[in-house]
Amino acid sequence: MEQDEVHRSSFDKMMAFRDGYLAPYITDSLAILDVGSAAVTEGAGSYRMLFEPPWRYVGLDASAGWNVDIVVQDPYSWAELEDASFDVVVSGQAFEHIEWPWLTILEITRVLKVNGLAVIAAPSAGAVHRYPLDCWRFYPDAFPALARFAGLDVVECHTDRNYAYPECAEWGDVFAVLQRPMRGTADEIIVAERRKLVQTGSGVALPSATSSAKPVPQSVIKPACCLNVFAQRESMLFASLSSLQVKRRLVMDAARRIYRILRTPLHRLERT
Repeated sequence: MEQDEVHRSSFDKMMAFRDGYLAPYITDSLAILDVGSAAVTEGAGSYRMLFEPPWRYVGLDASAGWNVDIVVQDPYSWAELEDASFDVVVSGQAFEHIEWPWLTILEITRVLKVNGLAVIAAPSAGAVHRYPLDCWRFYPDAFPALARFAGLDVVECHTDRNYAYPECAEWGDVFAVLQRPMRGTADEIIVAERRKLVQTGSGVALPSATSSAKPVPQSVIKPACCLNVFAQRESMLFASLSSLQVKRRLVMDAARRIYRILRTPLHRLERT
């Protein structure tokens, strides 16, 4: 579940999400969970600095490491976390490394409070980069499909399409804001039973009890409407760059990639 290095576009757009969607709740005690929070390099940038303070940030991963507060025994059944215990769940550059992301999105839904927001960023392109696996690329319809499967509403979804972030251009990151809606008891049971069925069929060990029929705690966050924060941030940055700046950054990025290839032993290149 470990993430690779946070792309500049990912960090910048997570900041745009914070400023756009969470600014009204600056004085509220939000609980924020980062799924796949472990960084490859100790001291590398993480989302923690965006959210803590003023809110409580919790880093979750399947193995111990820098920026990890909770290590889950099962990456697809987080028995260490109670139902509806977080207002916000974020995940960046981790979903491509998760073998069964449909199980992960079900757990994200479970730990979100009503009206809680999930923000996920993952690449739609780019070279193989195993941490320790590299399984997926996500097209624009991927997160809306996962959201429907898990009973989440899509607030907005954006894919990087220009050179606003030349150093990240090869990845074409996809950003999605999802929200857990208020559902009736019958719909809550349907989603809980779907989770139980899928996880059991996948050999995942479920927690001893679920609370599918209980009232779900509600977040202070209100139902959200699309603010287009990702597209606006990208357009604003792109407009500030000259053609020469974009070309220079692309050339520098290409040179760095060529340098990495030249330094990498052939047997390692063959594995990718």
